[in-house]
Amino acid sequence: MNKYNLTLMVTSCLTASLVCGVAGAEIERSSYSTHDGEYVKVLVSDDNWQPEPFDQGIIIPATFVQTESIVLDGVDNEVEWLAAEEITVPLSYGAIKSLQIKALYTDEDALLRVRWRDDSENREYHPWIWNEEKGNYETGPQVDDALIFNFEAGCDWFPSLLSGYEFDFDGWYWTAGRSDQEGLAIDLYGSMKRKTTSKDEIGYTVRNKESEWNLKFSDVPDGIIDPETVYNTWDQSDRKYEIWPVQSDTMYFLYLVDEHRVSGRPSSEFSKPLPPPERLPSTPADIQPQFALTDLTDNAKDVRAKGHWQDGYWTVEFRRTRLTEAGLAYDFQFERLTQFSLHVFDGVERLDQSSESPRLFLQFLEKNPSKEPEKDLQVASE
Repeated sequence: MNKYNLTLMVTSCLTASLVCGVAGAEIERSSYSTHDGEYVKVLVSDDNWQPEPFDQGIIIPATFVQTESIVLDGVDNEVEWLAAEEITVPLSYGAIKSLQIKALYTDEDALLRVRWRDDSENREYHPWIWNEEKGNYETGPQVDDALIFNFEAGCDWFPSLLSGYEFDFDGWYWTAGRSDQEGLAIDLYGSMKRKTTSKDEIGYTVRNKESEWNLKFSDVPDGIIDPETVYNTWDQSDRKYEIWPVQSDTMYFLYLVDEHRVSGRPSSEFSKPLPPPERLPSTPADIQPQFALTDLTDNAKDVRAKGHWQDGYWTVEFRRTRLTEAGLAYDFQFERLTQFSLHVFDGVERLDQSSESPRLFLQFLEKNPSKEPEKDLQVASE
């Protein structure tokens, strides 16, 4: 049965459930209705079938290294980085049009390096600026460059934070003017919501207007990773394709600093205000920081990161322990093929001003590979 006929069968069937076998694969379809409209889910096991059309993803291969001596300084001149494959990722919407990613892993850590062109180094975030005429410090308009990793968190997930769907995600939030000074990316537990109870939350117009196929990997039973599936490729993994009606025209970005999520003390604050300097400025153009990173503890410090800007490019290195001491539910992201995306902020702070990547797959390559891994998911749709 070719892909076109199978697509018609799966998407046009009106029964509650459909199970069929294709070349040893099992494909199961189900649908149900809610107040939002009809949802369709298709479970695919051990086969390269996918619905048409489906927004393709880009494989980011993570190469295993037995030992490494990488210093997180934003200078990727270590031999391990030089040997890693670099993947160029196109970006949409914002000022930054593309970036390059490399990935490595050891038995203990996952490491990613992100590099993108940016003509200016923005490290100030609304600093205190001396107003000579008034004789005091005022809040400046400057905003630091930033980057958000959006990892699937084991439930429904979408690559665009402004896709128009409610979902949770595991976030890494690196800011050039605040978190970078402490060598960190703030570990967040994030959600995109249709409603908010806070008058201070910003509502964003969604970017997706039509129903579209999405993908999630089957849940890990009881959070236990099967060692035999760690190095599964995209077409070897059990996958659930889902088509949803768009849920809302407006979405709200809500998040908790991970230490507060774990401790039960809700907080989205990771930077604290600093009072204006008491001394007179050393120069008329004196600039002093107005915000600093809060004293993060526990899981909020799981992600180490450091950026370096030189010759019109940012290079940021990230390191995370694959299995944390706390045994977090989303540690499994770093034990098997996982989905993620990136949002890049070029001197802006609104989510709808950021550049966003398409769907990305972090693929942990076998330690002793017998063949080259697939790099292009288009193969799976042929």
